[in-house]
Amino acid sequence: MKEKVAIVYGGKSVEHDISIITAMQISKFLPKDFDYVFVYIDKEGRWWGADNLIDIKIYKNFQKLAKNKKRVSLLLGDNVLLTKKGRKFVESEKIFSVLNCCHGRIGEDGCLAGILKASQTAQTSCDVVSSAICMDKAFMKDILKANKISSTQYICLKKSTYENMKACECVEQKIGYPVIVKPANLGSSIGISVCKNAYQFSEGVDFALNFDDKVLVEKYIENLDEFNCACFEYENELFVSDVFKVSLEKDIFTFDDKYLKNNQKNESVCGFLMKKIKETTKKVYKLFDCAGVVRVDFLFDKTTKKLYVNEINTIPGALAFYLFKDISLSDFVRSLIFQSRKSFEKKEKLVTSYESDALDIFDKLKFSCKK
Repeated sequence: MKEKVAIVYGGKSVEHDISIITAMQISKFLPKDFDYVFVYIDKEGRWWGADNLIDIKIYKNFQKLAKNKKRVSLLLGDNVLLTKKGRKFVESEKIFSVLNCCHGRIGEDGCLAGILKASQTAQTSCDVVSSAICMDKAFMKDILKANKISSTQYICLKKSTYENMKACECVEQKIGYPVIVKPANLGSSIGISVCKNAYQFSEGVDFALNFDDKVLVEKYIENLDEFNCACFEYENELFVSDVFKVSLEKDIFTFDDKYLKNNQKNESVCGFLMKKIKETTKKVYKLFDCAGVVRVDFLFDKTTKKLYVNEINTIPGALAFYLFKDISLSDFVRSLIFQSRKSFEKKEKLVTSYESDALDIFDKLKFSCKK
């Protein structure tokens, strides 16, 4: 009997639709080593199973078009998927591993990793801390800076303490225009603005605060190239992908450019720069204690010839499989699943209990303190 792998996707996130696309892409190339169950998280955060989840048309009106849909959940403390029957959740099947295809909040920021950890379930992406830190670009840049890995100049603004005039002065003194303003905990280029003066900056911050209560302000590089490189670990060895050069038609690589256009070409990258990007990708992967496949995005200032780490994507679109030319998607997914189990079983061997007299001592103290 084959082990069961759950493919979890969707989520209460502005990247919800891209997550569905990632799951649908993966569904066509799943290795035959396992059986699979698809778990869809809707825009309200509810978990669902249904007979036709791999039909992308149903997501236009899920409640109406999903066949035999049922609420599902995980059993905390055990790797069991529960299915709602009537008013009760009943045990459905044991889960060997979860292939996490959720982008953005809840799925990529450590929340889902925490749920899976509490459910004693293996998963194919980063653990709680790594996911949360990589998702929060302000924390990510703090750690890069502390470890002398170049990233662009930045300041962080919080909604609770944001004052427009002081923020404008800070930007002008510490960074200087133009700047990029973005939500600190978001991806897919949503909520981002390029600001060339104080007025545009104020509008950009107001716009970004619709998506997050923390905003990152970064120095905008006007003469740049953008690159992507991915990495994953399998049996204690790191595998680094090809380097992909992003074709920029505007000031930034927009949501539409990433996902709604089919005009991206992998341009050649000079040997020295390619080597540095690959080395830095591995360094970042290890520094942030990553797991599964992670894509690192780079900016290269063509004027100063300086390379910067821009973002770390712990659950990249399409799981970044298109960056790995020498492996089939089926083998790629198989590797992620097997490695997730190896990592899970290794952590299960750690000591998690400690025998002591604490309870007996406390019980005696409790009675001795009575008046």
